[in-house]
Amino acid sequence: MKQCGAVIASGIRDFHPVYFAMVMATGIVSIALEAMAFPGIAKVLFTLNAVFYVLFCIMLIARALLFSANLLADLRTLPRSWLFLTFVVGTNTVGMQLVIFLQAGALAGLLWLIALMGWLICMCFIIFNLVGMSEKSIRDSLNGTTLLIVVSTVSVALLGVRLLDPADAHADYGYFAIWSFWAAGFILYLFIAARIIYRLFFSRFKQDDWDAPYWICMGAPAILTLTGSELTMYMPAIPLWDSMRAITLWMTFFAWVLGTFWIPYLLVMDILKFTHVPGPAPLWIKIFPWSRLAFGRQYHFFNPPSWSRVFPMGMYTACTLSLAKASGYGFLEVISGYWGWFALLIWSLTLIGTLRSLIPARPCRVDDARQG
Repeated sequence: MKQCGAVIASGIRDFHPVYFAMVMATGIVSIALEAMAFPGIAKVLFTLNAVFYVLFCIMLIARALLFSANLLADLRTLPRSWLFLTFVVGTNTVGMQLVIFLQAGALAGLLWLIALMGWLICMCFIIFNLVGMSEKSIRDSLNGTTLLIVVSTVSVALLGVRLLDPADAHADYGYFAIWSFWAAGFILYLFIAARIIYRLFFSRFKQDDWDAPYWICMGAPAILTLTGSELTMYMPAIPLWDSMRAITLWMTFFAWVLGTFWIPYLLVMDILKFTHVPGPAPLWIKIFPWSRLAFGRQYHFFNPPSWSRVFPMGMYTACTLSLAKASGYGFLEVISGYWGWFALLIWSLTLIGTLRSLIPARPCRVDDARQG
């Protein structure tokens, strides 16, 4: 019994904030499948995601209450502080699901406020961590996880669009504030992505350094695309916003092109990562390298950041469908029809890998309690 208590306490103390990427991924795949007209699967994922979100929030609150010093130490460490932004994105994603599946605008608005406060707190810690660091240290710390700054900022705008009422007398101010968040995320992406591109292509980047968070290089422009498309469709239909709508749509297309260009590189790097094993790779790995996320003993490969791969895949599906609707270019829906199922498959494999990682090597037994 003591051993079980120690395992639970250790799990709370060391709760990895990146597990909220599981909420992000499950939520956006659910939203994408709803847009693909598969409401049955989408609603199952929504229910599952609500359970994940509540469970992880309980873990985070318990850690804040019982291990506050440990939590603050993570927030004051730059590589870990980025990860807490997954809570912001996860919360906004659940809010989007509440609006889409339950039309629960009031509850979604509460989650939006919580996410906004979380974003402000995380950004304060990140800025605090950056102050005093040398330029070289900051440059060396940049990776795919850094782009969570962009994703979290834009996620605030994304849910905000769905919560605004275009008919409200003060809607113009709200849409301008949301557009400003979206534009700020766009500028941040160009700034950060340029430095990540330099690191990936023009410096000594090793294959062993490749990890799932680099998929956010595609996920960030994908959420920019989804939010831009939503803004284009929901902006007030008045002459004052006509030019702004046209600019937003062109910027949205540009973001989608950027995200699309990333996909071949990301797929190739993933294949190289998963097929790089001691000796000849088994046939099942060669056929579908991502199967290592769920299967195998010697070759099983899963870590919590693996969920960072799923969210961009689901987001690309959702954003392409939304862009097709906003622009009238229906041919874009064909892309989502195939990519959406690929995203669901990777989600399933990553979930199996997660469940496998939670199985203790030595289960708690009654004998342990007696010995304790």
